Amino acid sequence: MPNSSPKRILIIRFSSIGDIVLTFTVASTIKSLYPHCTIDFVTKPQFKELLNACPDLDTIYTLTGTVAQLRKEIDFNQYDAILDLHHNLRSRILLGFQFGKVYRFPKNNIEKWLLTTFKTRPKIIRHVTERYLETLSAYTKAPIVGIAPAYRVPDASKIDIKETFQVEPSKYVAVAIGAQFATKRMPTDLLVELIQKINLPVLLLGAKEDQLTANEILEQCTSNIIFSAVGTATIHESAWLVKNAKALLTHDTGLMHIGASFEVPLHVIWGNTTRDFGMYPYRVEQEQVFNYEVSGLSCRPCSKIGHQSCPKGHFSCMRQQDLVAIAHAINEAKA
Repeated sequence: MPNSSPKRILIIRFSSIGDIVLTFTVASTIKSLYPHCTIDFVTKPQFKELLNACPDLDTIYTLTGTVAQLRKEIDFNQYDAILDLHHNLRSRILLGFQFGKVYRFPKNNIEKWLLTTFKTRPKIIRHVTERYLETLSAYTKAPIVGIAPAYRVPDASKIDIKETFQVEPSKYVAVAIGAQFATKRMPTDLLVELIQKINLPVLLLGAKEDQLTANEILEQCTSNIIFSAVGTATIHESAWLVKNAKALLTHDTGLMHIGASFEVPLHVIWGNTTRDFGMYPYRVEQEQVFNYEVSGLSCRPCSKIGHQSCPKGHFSCMRQQDLVAIAHAINEAKA
């Protein structure tokens, strides 16, 4: 352990939603070890609001201009340790010549390349959060046991669900229909078919770019009660709607990681990505996490993040999903 408790620690993670939410565990763990330590954070401006959900952060710096401008804004000398949880060229340039106090998380790029290129699975699969925590362990020089992730929904985002959507909390299934890349998203026709097999009311969640998909689902789903907050709910409001759901049905996306912060059961549909990358829901012993994937495909995983169309054209990793089994798991287990 350090000779004395650190007074200030800086965390760097520029993007994106899921990756940033996973850093909350690091901040919580630091605070549990050093209750009086100030924890600052560096990110992109579009994610500053997201960080308001992490109760353990103090000052948040944003990359609103150039890296050189940001370097002038931050006094690196005040930090006992800097945890570079992005570990890319930009973060290296930002930190410049900060020697001795910077700890970078292992990105395991070779393992990812072997997995996507030759489908060689890593011998040990470690969650990204565990690798984040390795940077803290390198500083403390002691093993670290992570604290369960915490996502604090701001009071202003705790909307009245019954009044807004005419459905009782814990009486609906939240369905996150979006994902940044198309090969992570179930095609709309399959989403429609799946949603119509769910016996509970359904509340759609997604960003503005998912609005067209949401409209198609609303038009075509006629056999059950369905509402939409797509393009209207903020990230924190969406988190509140997930927290109060009976279950969350989601792709490999940011809301999956947010949902892992709550006790809600998670039903995760995997497309071109796999859990072998270490980006599955971070939850102790994976309790109440149900994963659905098409096994035996020689082309999967085709990318560590995704594509805007299937490289092979068949999109079997989504087209061959067992919709009946997914709906059955939600319905029969009462979510």
